[in-house]
Amino acid sequence: MRAYFIYLFAVLMLLNTVNAQIVNTKHNLSVTGPGTIKATSEEEICVFCHIPHNEKEGTPLWNRKLPTTSYNLYDSEFIQRMNYPAPSQLSEIEGQPGIISRQCLSCHDGTVAIGDIFIVRGTELGNSLIQMQGVNSDGTMPQNLPGFIGTDLSVHHPVAVEYDPNIKKDLDVGSKSIELNPVPLEPIKLYNYGGKNYVECTSCHDPHKENKQFLRVDVGNLAQDFKQTCISCHDKNGWTGSAHDTQNLTYSDPEVISKYGEGSPVSVADLGCGNCHTPHKAQGKPLLRKVEERTCFSGVASSSSLAPCHGTGGAKDIESLLPPNRQYGHPVMEPLFENVHTPLDFIYGYGSTEIDPANGKTIKFSDSKHAECMDCHNPHKAKPGTHTPANQWYPSTVAETNNQVSDVLSGVYGVEPVWSVSWKQPSEFKTMAEAQKEYQICLKCHSGWALGNSPNADCTTQWISDQSGEILTDQACEFNPNNKSAHPVVVPLNQMVGSYDPKALDPTQLKPPWNQSPGSQTMYCSDCHGNDDEISNPKGPHGSHAMYLLKGPNKNWPADQNGRLYKVGDIFGTSSDGGTIDGLFCVNCHNLENAEVHQFKGGVRGGMMANGMGGGGGRSRFADYPCVYCHVAVPHGSPVSRLIGYSNFPPPYNFNGNSLKLTGFVKNNVLWKGDARSDSTTCKCHRMGGMGGGGNYDFNPYP
Repeated sequence: MRAYFIYLFAVLMLLNTVNAQIVNTKHNLSVTGPGTIKATSEEEICVFCHIPHNEKEGTPLWNRKLPTTSYNLYDSEFIQRMNYPAPSQLSEIEGQPGIISRQCLSCHDGTVAIGDIFIVRGTELGNSLIQMQGVNSDGTMPQNLPGFIGTDLSVHHPVAVEYDPNIKKDLDVGSKSIELNPVPLEPIKLYNYGGKNYVECTSCHDPHKENKQFLRVDVGNLAQDFKQTCISCHDKNGWTGSAHDTQNLTYSDPEVISKYGEGSPVSVADLGCGNCHTPHKAQGKPLLRKVEERTCFSGVASSSSLAPCHGTGGAKDIESLLPPNRQYGHPVMEPLFENVHTPLDFIYGYGSTEIDPANGKTIKFSDSKHAECMDCHNPHKAKPGTHTPANQWYPSTVAETNNQVSDVLSGVYGVEPVWSVSWKQPSEFKTMAEAQKEYQICLKCHSGWALGNSPNADCTTQWISDQSGEILTDQACEFNPNNKSAHPVVVPLNQMVGSYDPKALDPTQLKPPWNQSPGSQTMYCSDCHGNDDEISNPKGPHGSHAMYLLKGPNKNWPADQNGRLYKVGDIFGTSSDGGTIDGLFCVNCHNLENAEVHQFKGGVRGGMMANGMGGGGGRSRFADYPCVYCHVAVPHGSPVSRLIGYSNFPPPYNFNGNSLKLTGFVKNNVLWKGDARSDSTTCKCHRMGGMGGGGNYDFNPYP
């Protein structure tokens, strides 16, 4: 009995202390309370939740009617795919998960009258209510108030959910952690039920505290409290020092300054997690303030022009570079693709043996075509810094490691193909917790992993681009190191196992920086594809007015802006129609005039003139041959050396289905006209074999 009185005394002392804290908060529901909801005459403060005797189900000393609601609980593809325990239906029994949150919801879900309590000063109220002001006619909380939660908990941070920092998802390369601290930082509180820790409303909130939003954390203004509350539990890999952790640019939105800064400026770093996420009334997933990219554009602000974010008028405007603001680009803003992206969707590509426990949208074009900011960027780890310096189109130096991810691409999921034989789609892909090279990010979508099997058993796919009208191709197939040729996106040219000497171009055939050890360097996909003005705009393949997102001073291929095909003679100014290489994409990197085949230095046998294909002289007709007579129109890679294509290649490699003229080609250190073979009357000089290449031409994969 003595112990009971000691306990009761301690509780009463606690309630007395709490009463002093709560008096100036909205949880003071007495007539003296400062909020819009308060009693018309009742002066007691604690009675709206607590009673010292004859308490009801709930803790401590509970005095309110509990809702009997069956709630729509939070769930996500991420939780399911991580095999993380789903939230429990909130219990109505003391000592079980969710009971404390249900107590909070006895006011905040709008199903129980605010004045519906059991006992006041020893008198049971029965069906009577304490009369309140600022409530609905039935005494419940109005839906338009900020504190209204409702019965749909799917748009709120989960409660009655287990806290288990040990769960992870193993991928083929690396693993994805649930990214929780082993134990939440103080003063965040967990609740133990049956030997397991759980999150409740009062894990983050102290209903008695005179503090912004009743947060337990109190380190500064609301923005800073918000951020610290989140990172007390969530330990995002790479967050410390990331752009969103350190960026000091501030919001100009008066509402943000008033609410989160309490009158002081609010920077991206101040708000941290709260720039993008909200624990209550989220519009997007996972708990995003707005739907998908609109969160990236404006953050917590009411308009992108008032935010230091990525929308129109923002500090780093990406929105203006995306379709429909640009003719070509990733369809991030396409309404048809809204809410298609799901966390960890990249795991479930074509050929995946993983079974999706969420049975949700994946990476496959067939039913889940989409592109979102987080497909290419990890907002928790990204830092400023691209592989290309500011005010430049290309890197200053190049090396074998040039295809490694830059800071803005850090921490992004990727896939690595298991390379097959030449000009065949990879039969398998390895999923990666973090891409190490840029192409591993791009190939999540631009390969058979998303596009499916080729209908022609080659690198073509069944899909047509909505923007260019061209057949989409499998770029893992095109950049396969077993091919005879490819741009060095995956490996340096000297490591192309399917190629043969001479593997690399001569340095004189390339412009800086690409003339530095040509056979020992790699490159980004985005060295060729990007915004149409990366000197002044943010870098990256977001969108462009140029087809195929070709970037650089010159952006046209294989034809100029008027649809005229570029010709060999354009290199030397000898085309019969006066064409030039102005705008020709290839000359951004290549000194085309230094390629022997364009000069045609080697073919002087039998009295052939040495003035070159483009140089005129006795063979001036060569000057009017389009580049795509010999080269594939999609110059990622080819089963033939030097990105040559054969006449029976299908489109889009064979431009318009009929541009390619050669039927055989072989590389040599010394160039002979017999190195190429053609059955076309157009290329009369090559209508023979046995010279130079001797008929030992690169294999033609098409029958």
